[in-house]
Amino acid sequence: MLTELYPWQTLLWQYHCQQLHSNRLPHALLVSGVKGLAKNSFSDHIVASVLCQNRGEDQAACGHCHSCQLFSAGSHPDHLEIQPEKMGKQIKIEQIRNLREKQQLTASVSKWKTIVISPADNMNVSSSNSLLKLLEEPQHNTVLILVTSHPQRLPITVRSRCQNYHLATPSSEQALHWLNNNADYNGDSLTLAKLLQLAKGAPLTVVNMLNEGMIEQYQQVEQDFKMILQNKVNPVVLGASWLKYDLMIVLNQLQYLIRDHMVEPALNSLKTIANIPQSSLYWQISDCILHTIKLLSSLNNINNTLLIEDFIVSVICIVNSKTTNQ
Repeated sequence: MLTELYPWQTLLWQYHCQQLHSNRLPHALLVSGVKGLAKNSFSDHIVASVLCQNRGEDQAACGHCHSCQLFSAGSHPDHLEIQPEKMGKQIKIEQIRNLREKQQLTASVSKWKTIVISPADNMNVSSSNSLLKLLEEPQHNTVLILVTSHPQRLPITVRSRCQNYHLATPSSEQALHWLNNNADYNGDSLTLAKLLQLAKGAPLTVVNMLNEGMIEQYQQVEQDFKMILQNKVNPVVLGASWLKYDLMIVLNQLQYLIRDHMVEPALNSLKTIANIPQSSLYWQISDCILHTIKLLSSLNNINNTLLIEDFIVSVICIVNSKTTNQ
């Protein structure tokens, strides 16, 4: 059963419907956007509309024809979904080769055949090369949809052969309005706005954060950081505490905190805590955060315990050095 389109999907959906109505639908689409915008749900709407045998004037799937019923039941013979066999694993070349073989067959129910590969950035080099051959020789009446939150990880040769359906994040006002009406949250709007910032503007990511108790984590990390600046923490103890969280989320939060204090002098609590000029201190701490994020994002086998302890010690040293030089 298809979910309703989200407000931030409306414009891209209208564009898709125009292409479908004018018979100008590309053979390959790249549905991209940050995590938390329901890209897979949006792709389901695309597939349903393409396969539907009785589309209305708005080009949306009717939901009642034989094709729609098959798709809703997950048993449409003209639709194929490819994803990693196990969570977090790569899409194997054998899966793409099998796809190429199946696409030689004629559609049996609908006029079109559809394929969804998600997350497309989980393909390894061999899988991507095999898919490229299919993109270079598209099958008649076949729509291939690649879904990804990281399009930059796909080879340029693959991306260049797809039309980009980029799902943009909603404005802060639209996102907060949707969250106020749909999220299970009764707190203040400022905290909700902070979580939205941390979620890169994706409302559904904020919903997951709320369900996972992220508000308490956000407040705790903010308090911990203030204590670091006062040199009132044990790096080993605090590091062990932060290891319970997603370190990337923690570091991104600290990055936003530093940025907010840089651009909003009225929020100059760090200056009060450290009792030192803000500009030099903030820039050095910001550089330290960025350096740690790069290490955490690298493909190297990083020891997270040592990484976060070193970060905490580095920030303390920056503050102590500035204080000593006063």
